[in-house]
Amino acid sequence: MITKPVYCSTSEEEFHLFREYIKNSCGICIPPEKAYLIETRLSKLMIDAGAENFSEFFKIITTKINYPLHQQIINAITTNETLWFRDESPWKYLEEELLPKMVEDIATGKKKKVRIWSAASSTGKEIYSTVMCIDNYLQIHKPMGVRLSDFEFFATDISMHVLETGKTGRYDSISITRGLSDYYKSKYFTQNNSAWDIDPKIRDAVNFRHFNLQNSYQRFGLFDIIFCRYVLIYFTDDLKKEIIKKMHGALTDGGILFTGNYALYNMFEDYFNVDHFENTTYYSKKAVRE
Repeated sequence: MITKPVYCSTSEEEFHLFREYIKNSCGICIPPEKAYLIETRLSKLMIDAGAENFSEFFKIITTKINYPLHQQIINAITTNETLWFRDESPWKYLEEELLPKMVEDIATGKKKKVRIWSAASSTGKEIYSTVMCIDNYLQIHKPMGVRLSDFEFFATDISMHVLETGKTGRYDSISITRGLSDYYKSKYFTQNNSAWDIDPKIRDAVNFRHFNLQNSYQRFGLFDIIFCRYVLIYFTDDLKKEIIKKMHGALTDGGILFTGNYALYNMFEDYFNVDHFENTTYYSKKAVRE
């Protein structure tokens, strides 16, 4: 017998309480028509916490500091849809246009490191796609004196749950197929019973960190490329603008920002040049006087 999940409904007041709590915690803005997200994703946590309704649950999480429960709420409410080489074009652009110049800069000593940040990394598929793309490029072209260690890969997410998956580099038989070609699968993965483990060389190249995009980016230094893909759409317009400004400040001169294929161009125009490669829109940092 299959037990159906129990979903508890929210009143209008309860929805607004949790909507503000979630917005303040991680920046995600849930519109009224999606109140069901709170009901379906948080009902079990509410019941497990011993609350009979969402009002009681709200009192539990706001009157006593309970970081594990807070993190469980964030894990439950965040959307972690991710694919290997999602949309393909960003990595094709990296391989065809960006890497030749970056490799030359490293080889000539103009750059010591090329730094790349996946700024909503989920389970790591995006950053690992990037590492595999670059490692494969270096193996094929064999540039003199340039190694994978000349690239620094940084991945952050607000959800501890997905970060742990990323750190292990282990994926199930379903997620391994989503966007991953047979070429990359055979070259960089080893089957381990029903799971697939990424090559330790690729896994160990990435530094995973827990991070909230609402916080300051200054401690991370400057990056040459930032991937912040398909996450801005979940934020308020004010937070979108704030993050875009901070991403601008976190990039080197002429650095590249990849977002997603959604129409937010007007929000970028003060800080970035809008460019296109095949079906991908990307943004290159422009000089701005504050």
